[in-house]
Amino acid sequence: MNKKHKWLLNFSSSTVGGGLIRILETIKWFDSNNGAYFIVNNKIKDLISMHNKNNKYFFVSDNKLKRLLSDGYYIPRIIDEIGIPDVYFSYGIPVFKKIGKINWIHISNALSLKTDKISLPLKTLIQMLILKKRIIKSISYADIATGESEFSVNLLKQEASKRNFKCHYDVLPNGCDITSIKDIINKKRDLLVKYAVTIGTYKYKKIKVALELFHQIKEANNLKKFIIVGSANNIPRSVINDKFVEILPSISRENLLNLLYNAEYYISTSQIENSSNAVLEALLLSKNIILSNIPSHNEMLKNFKTKTITLNNKEFHALKNIDNNKIEAISWVGVSKKMFDIINDFKQNTDLC
Repeated sequence: MNKKHKWLLNFSSSTVGGGLIRILETIKWFDSNNGAYFIVNNKIKDLISMHNKNNKYFFVSDNKLKRLLSDGYYIPRIIDEIGIPDVYFSYGIPVFKKIGKINWIHISNALSLKTDKISLPLKTLIQMLILKKRIIKSISYADIATGESEFSVNLLKQEASKRNFKCHYDVLPNGCDITSIKDIINKKRDLLVKYAVTIGTYKYKKIKVALELFHQIKEANNLKKFIIVGSANNIPRSVINDKFVEILPSISRENLLNLLYNAEYYISTSQIENSSNAVLEALLLSKNIILSNIPSHNEMLKNFKTKTITLNNKEFHALKNIDNNKIEAISWVGVSKKMFDIINDFKQNTDLC
C-alpha cells in the first residue's frame, strides 16, 4: 500500500462513460505506485483484474434499493478489515460520517447539485434531488470537496455557504490519454465522407437540438451524416428517423478517438456538464467544434476566440481549425498526482476546515 497514506477510494457507483475512464486510470496509477484499497462495482470486475500488483479491491453489487435505503452499508466491514484509512475518497457517493482521517467527496455529476431548468426524466429528477440532499449533508463530514470544473466547485461552495459548512475546495479535472492522442494526431486523417459527431444521449444532452444545428451547417460544410454515439433508447423518434443520422450504441475507446479525429465537427448541445471528457477529447482531436453556452464549456474555451451560432434564439460557441496547443489538458497520471497535491494543500490550510 502507499507508504505515506493508506487510501480507500470508493468508485462503486460508476461503471460507464467518463466515470469508468477515471476509475481505470486511477486504479492503474495507484497499482504502479504502492497501491490503495478500492471499492468498485461488480460489473467492472473483469476490467480491473490485471491491476493486482499492489491494489486490493472490495466489490459491491449494484443493489439500487439497498443503496437508496442504506448507501454505504458495505463500509463498516471494510473498515473492520483494513482499519481507519488516512484518506477516504468518495467519487459521487455521499459521505454519511467520518470514515477516514481525511474525508474527501468528489462531485462526479453536476446534476447532483443543479436540476433547475434541465430536461430530465421524472425518475432521474427525483433521484438527483435525493442525491443533492445527501451530497450537501456530506459536506458537513468532508474535509475536502472537489469537482471537475470551477462551475461544479462553485455549486458546492454555494450550497455549503448557505449552511455555514467549512471545507477545502479544489478542482480535480478530467485527464486524457496523452499517448493515444499523440498516436492518433500523428496519423493522416482518413479521406472519408464528411460527418459531424456527438457523444451521449441522455435527455439533457438535447440531441434533437444537436441535429438541428447539424442541419443548419451541413450544406455550407458539405456534411453527409450526423453520427450519434450512445443508446438509442434515449433518442427521440424524429431523430432516429432522420436520413442523415447514424447511431452507434457502443464503440471501443480506440475507435471513438479515431471517430473524433476524422470528424469535420463535434457538436454538444448539453444543458449541463461537470466537465465533459468527450468535449476535452474533441478539442484535442476534431477539426471544428460547436458547444452549448454553459459554464463548464465556457471554461474549456477560455483560451479561444469563438464565433456565435444562433438557433431558436439560443447561442452556441463555434470554433474552427482548433489550435490544440491552447487546450489546457493534463494526463490521467497528472490527475492522480494532483490528488496528492490537494492533500498537501489541505494539510497546509487545515484552519479552513
